[in-house]
Amino acid sequence: MSGSITEPSQGLYAEDRGMPGLGIDLRRVWSAIYRHRYAVGGILSLALAIAIALALATTPVYSARTALQIDSETDDVLGEENSLRTVDWDVERFIQTQIDVLLSRGTALTLVEREKLAEGDTFFERMHISAPTTPAAGKTLAQTRKDAIAAALQANVSADLPRYSRIVDVYFESPDAAYAADIANAYAEAFIAGNIERQFDNTSYAREYLAGKLAEAKQALEEAERAQVGYAQANNLVNLDGDGSNDDAPMSLTQRTLIGAADSLGQVRAERIAAEQRYRAASAGDPLEIPEVQTNPYIGQLQRELAVVEADRSRDASRYRAEHPVMLEHTRRIASLQRDLSRAVADIRGSLRQRYQAALRNEQQLAADLAGLQQNTASEQARRIEFNILARETTTRRNMYDDLLARFQEVSASAGITTSNISVIEQAQPAASPVRPKPLINAALGLLAGLLLAGIYVFLREFVDDAARTPDDVSTRFGLPFLGSVPRLDPGATPPQVLDNPKSSVSEAFAALRTSLGLLGTGGKTDLLITSAQQSEGKSLVAYGIARSFAREGRRVLVVDADLRRPSQHAIFGVGRERGLTDVLTRQIAPADAVIAAGPNLDLMASGPLPPSVPEYFSGQSFEEFREWANGSYDVVIYDGPPVMGLADTVLLARRIEHLVFVIEAGRASHGRAAAAIRRLAGNDVTIDGAVLNKFDPQSAGYGYEYGYYYSYGAERA
Repeated sequence: MSGSITEPSQGLYAEDRGMPGLGIDLRRVWSAIYRHRYAVGGILSLALAIAIALALATTPVYSARTALQIDSETDDVLGEENSLRTVDWDVERFIQTQIDVLLSRGTALTLVEREKLAEGDTFFERMHISAPTTPAAGKTLAQTRKDAIAAALQANVSADLPRYSRIVDVYFESPDAAYAADIANAYAEAFIAGNIERQFDNTSYAREYLAGKLAEAKQALEEAERAQVGYAQANNLVNLDGDGSNDDAPMSLTQRTLIGAADSLGQVRAERIAAEQRYRAASAGDPLEIPEVQTNPYIGQLQRELAVVEADRSRDASRYRAEHPVMLEHTRRIASLQRDLSRAVADIRGSLRQRYQAALRNEQQLAADLAGLQQNTASEQARRIEFNILARETTTRRNMYDDLLARFQEVSASAGITTSNISVIEQAQPAASPVRPKPLINAALGLLAGLLLAGIYVFLREFVDDAARTPDDVSTRFGLPFLGSVPRLDPGATPPQVLDNPKSSVSEAFAALRTSLGLLGTGGKTDLLITSAQQSEGKSLVAYGIARSFAREGRRVLVVDADLRRPSQHAIFGVGRERGLTDVLTRQIAPADAVIAAGPNLDLMASGPLPPSVPEYFSGQSFEEFREWANGSYDVVIYDGPPVMGLADTVLLARRIEHLVFVIEAGRASHGRAAAAIRRLAGNDVTIDGAVLNKFDPQSAGYGYEYGYYYSYGAERA
């Protein structure tokens, strides 16, 4: 028989489907938990018992809380400039730094000293810890006790800063509730005292340091001032007040005069340019377009009189000749007015020219004066270079001295007024109940741990278990077409007894399986090889049930027990195997003589005597002759073959028989044998027509109505 094994849709090999996928399938998860319910229950019970035992065996620990307010600035006792301030963006870091100081070993040692915790064994007794009896290397016993107490304090103290708050909660844990409250309050007091002490120490050091620096700055300032004044006297330099320039240096008289001359020259030059522009415009253009001409009242009067006379002449020209005395008077009058107008315009032009020339002379005089001042200023600037250097040095020394003096006065004023930016908001009180152990929380954590361990256990079991538990597993894990499933027989029931009832769930299952197998044959003839990966998977029962179902349908069926190593069909049918297939294949008897009538339309050919070597029986011509006889004599021929693994028999049979049905026991871990068997058949060009899931019990496998309805429905009909 040639062909290839049916591949799954994803194109993976069968062995890749022997493991469950990593996708979340709630039905599969529930079924896995149900199958391992006893182990899961045991793990949960053990985890809960351990959690309860630990809770009972643990010494109760109480926690006391004190609340501290940590401000980023101290009280403003001496004014705004004397208070300790922190910029807004650094407040969080500042408060975290304070918390780190609170939890530091230095604060713990301060508490040990303030409360004298190392002088007796009270701390060790109330904290339920052992006091050191021998000194540590390089230390005395007293130092060793202090270190031990400080370490215990650090191990049991904690601080919590809520978001968007400056209230720090300080917790201390102890087996003694009252002692936990006492130590928590003492921790707050020690922290505040240490903070004030650090501020006072810093202030004293700063005052001493500033006093020394202030004396040095004063001497340096005096020396700089004397040097500056001496140089100015020696070089005849006279300074005026500063003019607000960039360097704010004092100005000399020469510099001030130069600046005034430069400003005046600029103003005069602007006036000259304006006068020149007016004069040029009056000389080159229409004189009547000159602004001064247009605005002159005398010229305006002349223009109006000229216009009146010209109008009169035009009016009288129609009545008189040019030689008429009236016309001659008009002409004379017009000529007189035009002469007066020309003289007035010429006077204005002369006035503009005089203004321009006066402005030009003024500009030239100021320019000459400015040139002389510039020469004097340049000479003076050469002498003032050293003076300016001395002046800047004096200014720097004076600023430094003023800053140091102001800071020294601030530090001196605040030396005796040390305030703390830390205050106690709420004192610690003895707790009414311990923070641990919490029996309910311990039990919940135990159950959570148990669930986690149980989940890991179930996952590992399912991950290494390649069993097919549902019809879907047949296709998804092994890539085989699913033909049908056969339910598990009740304890004590035999196959013939169950199959005698046509309405039993087993009979119904085989009827459904018969429908699927009936589609395999052609022309009403079908020969099937029934095999499995390993022994005891129920292939013989499946072969028997299929045969009974076909026979009940009215088709003539022959069951051939082809498992010549461990035959079982004769036991199922309740007959002997003295004669059978081996006798036929060795041509000792005719095939018809080896057939045993087992019921209506149902015959059996038992295995016969077991041969010493099986493969030769299936590879010879005699088996092909027997197969032709069986196919010609019966409608359905069912071969109960041997398992695939470890034997060559099934491969030889599968290559000669038309159809192959692979039986898989539900819920049985094959440890890769099923996938290996399928792979072996595929490697020998054997096509598996489908698989049957045998001994399927949906309830025990953890699957409910989806797979169990069919069998319950059949049982109700029975």
